Amino acid sequence: MSTSSNVLSEEQFLCPICLDVFTEPVSIPCGHNFCKACIREYWNSTQEITELLRRGTELDHVHLLQRSPSPMKDWSEISVHRDLHVGTARRALSRLEETLQKEMEKSCDAELKMIRQRSVDVTLDPDTAHPCLIVSENRKQVSFQGTRRNIPNNPKRFDSYLSVLGKKGFSSGRFYFEIQVRGKIEWEVGVARESIIRKGQTAVSPDGGLWALYMTGENKYEIKDTPPIPLFLSQKPQKVGVFVDYEEGQISFYDVENRSHIYSFTVDNSVDNNGAHSRGSAKQSQTKYHNTWPGV
Repeated sequence: MSTSSNVLSEEQFLCPICLDVFTEPVSIPCGHNFCKACIREYWNSTQEITELLRRGTELDHVHLLQRSPSPMKDWSEISVHRDLHVGTARRALSRLEETLQKEMEKSCDAELKMIRQRSVDVTLDPDTAHPCLIVSENRKQVSFQGTRRNIPNNPKRFDSYLSVLGKKGFSSGRFYFEIQVRGKIEWEVGVARESIIRKGQTAVSPDGGLWALYMTGENKYEIKDTPPIPLFLSQKPQKVGVFVDYEEGQISFYDVENRSHIYSFTVDNSVDNNGAHSRGSAKQSQTKYHNTWPGV
């Protein structure tokens, strides 16, 4: 009678890989049995997997790089967000501009309030007026006529440049005056040195001793210089303020009603070797007003 230990079960004749009865059974060192074809196929597949794993490890960093978004893609995404919020940005910029404008007006208000304390009374000198310019009886206004008047050509008179100077000149300190230009189609206002050339061609620039703001009939504004400096004003000035500071070497123009600064000259107050003042000198050599003349 056989014991149960000597009886071989059916499972002992089955290959663990194909789960079928052994075909050309073989044993491996650990004592397990397999079909020869099954174990060979298994080993081949294991080697392939091992090779793929090895190669995969080497390429891991490449794969990660491929998955990482490129910088250009990041920038594209940012630009899309920027476009989505362009309206918000414009509104913020508009509010900022309004705030800055208000702050500039406050600053200019304070500045004008300070310099108006230096206001002087302007009286024009008819003896300096070009023959085509007529000075009013109160010597506060000047107008242009198309024909030359038959008047004495005294040494102080401009004979070519349409200009008239103030009666009183200043050689030190600070002074401020305002000129009404409302309704005028062409005007020029500023200050001039006493030594400005009055006969023949006048150098209309700081080099010639003239610092002036000019408006043509086309509402174009410019600073008299070499070459002229164009200005782009947001509003048409109705009243122009002129402030001269000898000590600081500044000549400034303001739009009084708009409460805005228009332009400033920096003046060189140095003295040359002969004791004569260089361009833009204000000290010792008397400087007088170069006042407005309107076109009619």
